[in-house]
Amino acid sequence: MRLLLWVCLLGLCLTVVEAKSKKGNTKTTAAEEVPVPQPKKASTKAAAKTTTEIGNEKKKPASKKQEVASKNDDDNTIEDVDEDKIDEILRDATKNLVIFFYDGRSSCPSCTDALSEVEEIDDDIEATGYIQVVKTDDRSVARELGVTTFPALVYYRRKNPIMYDGDFKDSTHVLKWLRAHDEVATWELTDDNFESRTDTHSPDEGTLDWFVMFYDADEAPCNSFVAVWETVAHKLRGLVHVGKVEVSVNDDVTERFHIDENECPTFLLFHRGKMYRYKDSAKDVRSLTNFALFKFKEQRGHRVPDPPTAIEHFYEFAKEKILDIMDDNHTLSVVGVGGLVLIVATTLFLKAQRIRNESHEKQG
Repeated sequence: MRLLLWVCLLGLCLTVVEAKSKKGNTKTTAAEEVPVPQPKKASTKAAAKTTTEIGNEKKKPASKKQEVASKNDDDNTIEDVDEDKIDEILRDATKNLVIFFYDGRSSCPSCTDALSEVEEIDDDIEATGYIQVVKTDDRSVARELGVTTFPALVYYRRKNPIMYDGDFKDSTHVLKWLRAHDEVATWELTDDNFESRTDTHSPDEGTLDWFVMFYDADEAPCNSFVAVWETVAHKLRGLVHVGKVEVSVNDDVTERFHIDENECPTFLLFHRGKMYRYKDSAKDVRSLTNFALFKFKEQRGHRVPDPPTAIEHFYEFAKEKILDIMDDNHTLSVVGVGGLVLIVATTLFLKAQRIRNESHEKQG
């Protein structure tokens, strides 16, 4: 009986101990499973605001600086044109024209760099209101203007081209050059005004020399020197007068100075009643300028031929009129030829008399 009682007590103790042990374990586990406090959720209004701000950030427009840069990229794009477009602009004649030439057939890093410099001043150039800027890789236009290397720049003023002879390292230098070359420096000389303007036969003491190019506008290789010649004129401005004579429409001057149309262009310098012919093969700005300033002195000058007399002028005028009449009416051919012979005989007689009188004066 006692044994049974001790067994019951022992079982009761074990039950109590086990219950306490389970209670302790339950507290520890609960402590471990206590959830970590979470931050309070944003209100619906705040969440909506946050979402809106994020959306606005995604759709945020470019900065003002980026807008200006983008606008400048569009504005600084110079129009690319061909020969037909250039002819159209020149025919309009309301604006001067700047043409930038680049090489479109092969790689030309210097063309890209030069174009960037010109594009920097494109707005400044066109802001004048009377200048248009274009670019082209048209080789036919380049040949017509004497462009042989790329990049190059030609400035048309009232249909008178001039070749830029500087580099493209500084855009401000190009802009200054354009502003300094708005005026045409080459004189247009003709049969009617050559001697009265140049006075090459008997110039006054201290007058400037004249450097004259004889060219044929109908011959493309010859006409291509016009732009270079205008550059020479600006280089010599204030030091030597520079003129040009178109031989196809000025027979008198052409014949007077014995210009060979097969040697085109021909350059003559007139200095103190004598003339000097440029004979070097190089026809660039530097060589021509140096000849006009000092190298001509290395040659022996020739006396400038006498200018035509009033009678000779009348003869040329009458000859042209008679030839025009003969072309219009063949029935007047006989009369025209007879009149022409009479005029020639009279002219030769008067010229012989003048030479004889001059000879007597020298002997006297």
